[in-house]
Amino acid sequence: MVSIDSSLLAFARSANSTPPRHFGTRYAGDGRFLHEPGNTVVSHVTAGTPSHAAMLAVRDRLMAMPEAAQFAFTHASSLHMTIFQGVIEYRRSLPYWPADMALDTPIDVMTTHFRGELKNFAPLSPFRALPR
Repeated sequence: MVSIDSSLLAFARSANSTPPRHFGTRYAGDGRFLHEPGNTVVSHVTAGTPSHAAMLAVRDRLMAMPEAAQFAFTHASSLHMTIFQGVIEYRRSLPYWPADMALDTPIDVMTTHFRGELKNFAPLSPFRALPR
């Protein structure tokens, strides 16, 4: 039997009668991440930077926990910060979908729409995210 840290018990299956929110759409029961159609703008963490090393160290510590098998971890190459949250196929409801767009609008049409909305934004210079 796997020992669960008491601080994690509120998240345990025994304390929750429903599956996790993204189970079956974002990830499978075997820890695989699933294809999740949508559009979002992300900025990947630059490999080799102190921030990247710190995030990898935290990820490694989490993966070394006895409870790690209970979680799904993205690949290290997927570490990123979301810059613009677009829409996701499985989240067709307000406030996650633009109020002026029909909820049954196809993802490719939404991508074209967002490209049009974002085309006038000037590219940003590289920036650093600082801890607070």
